[in-house]
Amino acid sequence: MTISIPRSEFWTAAGRVLLGIAAFSAIGSRISAHMPWLASDDDGHAVMWFGESPNDRAYHMPESIAAIELRQTSEDAAIETVGVDDDDSIGVRTAEAIQSDEEISGVVTYGLYHGMKLTYHVEHLPHSDASQWPTKARPGALLQTVIAAGPDGGVLVTVLHEGKPAKDVEVKLFCEDGHVEATKTTDSIGLVSFEGDVVEPGLNAVMLGITQSDAAGDLDGESYKSTADYLTSTFVKTSAHRQDSQRNAKSNDASKPTVVSNSGVRIVPSGLPELPEELTSFGAAICDGKLFVYGGHTGSAHSYSKEEQSDRLWSLDLSEGKDGQWRQLAGGPTLQGLALVAHGDSLVRIGGFTARNEIGDDHDLHSQATVVRYDIAEDRWSELPPLPETRSSLDAAVLGDTVYVFGGWSMAGEEDTVWHQTAWSLDLAADDAQWLPLATPDFKRRALSVAAHDGKLFVIGGMRDQGGPTTRVDVYDVETEQWHEGPSLPGGGMAGFGTSSFACGGSLFVSTMDGFVHRLNADGNEWASVAKCDPARFFHRMLPVSDQELLLIGGANMAIGKFTEIDSIRIDKVATSLSQVAN
Repeated sequence: MTISIPRSEFWTAAGRVLLGIAAFSAIGSRISAHMPWLASDDDGHAVMWFGESPNDRAYHMPESIAAIELRQTSEDAAIETVGVDDDDSIGVRTAEAIQSDEEISGVVTYGLYHGMKLTYHVEHLPHSDASQWPTKARPGALLQTVIAAGPDGGVLVTVLHEGKPAKDVEVKLFCEDGHVEATKTTDSIGLVSFEGDVVEPGLNAVMLGITQSDAAGDLDGESYKSTADYLTSTFVKTSAHRQDSQRNAKSNDASKPTVVSNSGVRIVPSGLPELPEELTSFGAAICDGKLFVYGGHTGSAHSYSKEEQSDRLWSLDLSEGKDGQWRQLAGGPTLQGLALVAHGDSLVRIGGFTARNEIGDDHDLHSQATVVRYDIAEDRWSELPPLPETRSSLDAAVLGDTVYVFGGWSMAGEEDTVWHQTAWSLDLAADDAQWLPLATPDFKRRALSVAAHDGKLFVIGGMRDQGGPTTRVDVYDVETEQWHEGPSLPGGGMAGFGTSSFACGGSLFVSTMDGFVHRLNADGNEWASVAKCDPARFFHRMLPVSDQELLLIGGANMAIGKFTEIDSIRIDKVATSLSQVAN
């Protein structure tokens, strides 16, 4: 590529880009960096300009930027563009109208500046219907976002760099008039959430940048020592966005959840004492008439540290009802993203991750392989064979005397995070038991839930290593040792993120991020939406007390924060099939 920009012009534009982006953390309501921005006009054409913000459309566009190739998701060929230069806008415009239901994107290298290669990435969602989100990850894209509708009109943004979640990346949210409405930093899964009250109606945009100081190479015969990649992604919020995001309407051929009127399932306050502390991503189990809770995240969203993780084991005697008292028992390491299951008269704690950093410092997160058994009568922990790999953000379920582990990943500080595609079982009744491999799943997911039902293991939803959250359900048949795909959860992709599931009264139930409780029909081929929790919660636990009651424990709602209240899901009558529910 040949850069045909006069030297004085290059200094003005590229210099302002570098200085502006270097000062991201100190910027107020305006920003001095010029970026390419992509949107669509009233006639359905895609338009791109080079300015300081989404409303700064009359700045000169360098020739190298104007040479960008734009593509839609399903198209291999670049879209033809023509130049635009009028009083209102300077830039490029697609020669023909674009498909309104597909994301459009492009990438272009600006050139070299003081030994650094500058590359710009643009994305735009032409459709404004939030029920059609999330966007899908583009294979091979160096830098991209996956945008999904969040609760109450908000937006969830996942940043992917080289196909992997990018943590600790600053993301700015621009509104159409050009001001920065909010700034957040991605967490360990590359995610930031912007609440509905900061995502304004009209065109919104997110902007971010990633620099690599040790990425040497050659461009048109000139060498560079580092790279800088910057991305802008735009989307439109309409008046219907809040309603769409609350419903997390259909995605991936799933229907919009609608609670059937005579399901016989209702959600009411349990009357039990509240949790002794606010918790998400914790372990919980019911054993011998008592509710046990271990570990979990106690801090603010996307902040992880030693001070913000629990090392406590709590117990509540359910037979005491509202007069019960939480007791603190023998604790252990600080953990979150773990599994806790009941077996006989004991508990089994599996995996999780520990933060080694202090609050406010860079995250230093380490998954664990530890597996231990808790003797309830002795109030004592003892070691079991460790997992074959360190693993967190997993889930587990017990079938007979065997515990099964699925999903998760391995974090090891600054090392690359490894997503697991293995699954394991351990015979808890055997004295010399060792972890045995199961048939390899054809997925890599975390933040999922696992439930034993009808002699099978159901692996529900979660976050994929590629493509963001999913409502997919996979089923492992213990007898045949084979996998098959089950019916996906109703709702959008985010509905499958941070779910909780358990069998109760002969039926399988799952509680989802959008507040719905779904029940699998007797044939195992469809879900019925049987109740709705308001407000919704995720990264919680749902556990059965009897054949006619489950408890909703802990978790969080992105709009209001963490829960300490315990709700009850009451099953007043059992409908064993969707036809009975409907009639």
